[in-house]
Amino acid sequence: MNNGNNSILLAGLPERIERDSARITLARNARSKVVGYFCPHVPEELIMAADMIPVRLAQGGDIDAVTAGEDYLKADSCPYARSCLGFRKTENPIYTGVDAVCVAYTCDSMRKNQEYWADYLGIPSFPLGITQTHDRLRSKTQSLEYYKNELNLLAGRLGTLSGQPVTNSKLKRAIELTNRIRDKLWRLFEYPADKQTPIEWRDVFRIAQAGFTMDRQEYLDELTLLDDRLGKIDKQSLTPDSRPRLMICGSIIAQGDDKVLDIVGAAGGNIVADSVCTGSMFSRKRVTLFGLAGSPMDALAERYLYNIPCPFMTDLPKRLSRIVKIARDYNIDGIIYYSLKYCDTWRAEFKAVRDIAQKQLSIPTLLIEAEYSPADIGTIKTKVEAFIEMMEGR
Repeated sequence: MNNGNNSILLAGLPERIERDSARITLARNARSKVVGYFCPHVPEELIMAADMIPVRLAQGGDIDAVTAGEDYLKADSCPYARSCLGFRKTENPIYTGVDAVCVAYTCDSMRKNQEYWADYLGIPSFPLGITQTHDRLRSKTQSLEYYKNELNLLAGRLGTLSGQPVTNSKLKRAIELTNRIRDKLWRLFEYPADKQTPIEWRDVFRIAQAGFTMDRQEYLDELTLLDDRLGKIDKQSLTPDSRPRLMICGSIIAQGDDKVLDIVGAAGGNIVADSVCTGSMFSRKRVTLFGLAGSPMDALAERYLYNIPCPFMTDLPKRLSRIVKIARDYNIDGIIYYSLKYCDTWRAEFKAVRDIAQKQLSIPTLLIEAEYSPADIGTIKTKVEAFIEMMEGR
């Protein structure tokens, strides 16, 4: 896609870090506080309602940050978890620009991240406990009550940090803004379902990640401009894409972790859909407020707890049914399951994904386990090329 009219959204990672770190520095000089978070189970609306700036700390792919993180986490922790600490130590300007972090307890490595940011890095670090039971039938009220209590605790801590209590009115304004952002992002992710699309998934994925560190109103404005421009393009005038259509599932694909995506593109594959927490899952499901009397905290808890569950939670059937639905809606020819090395939480589900892809979709699945290192590029390249050749020959 030509990025001439949306260079802010599609800027390269180094340019984005420079631009957004400068914005963060200006904000801090103006006595605004910046709060980082790692997982989409942390509602950024709470940070915004406390009059602070939310930044999702979701960078990866940097071997130096991984190595630096080994001063805290063992070498057989996943590379993303090590990077969450390592980027602060290597003085990445986004990570050094935060005044506090919020850490969801989604695995043991991230739980230790929360402790180490506070104890060793000297940064206020607020935990967010999340029930491991994903109760989509709403039969276990204690799960929702536990999570709401955790959100209330977090809201209180954020308000104390900023000196600005989280109120219902400020929370509703934050929800309205983030809902509009989600709506725009979801529209973009729907484009690649058509073989004649004015924007590819890889560009939409970059745009979703660009929002992690952008000013929220500026981000919405840019998304609105892009949406208007794409809506004026006659899709029938575009050449249908004939490449094998792929879906990528699995572990977090962080900003800068482009190795597998680049290899797939170079091998002639076309990723058109995803099921990763830095992609379309980020834009799924609005926060629903029922009238003026609706409790925004209840609405937040409902949206964030009952979104697509992470594999650290129960309800594997819901995760699998979402993959099946997307694969059918986007006419997927094959699934690439990307698991960061040492991430047992995601790796353990590969068999279930592979089996359901075979039984319900009759499509192949490729497992790729990788570190943030160039050492495995050759092996991954060989596997991906063979996988794509197999689909082209079907």
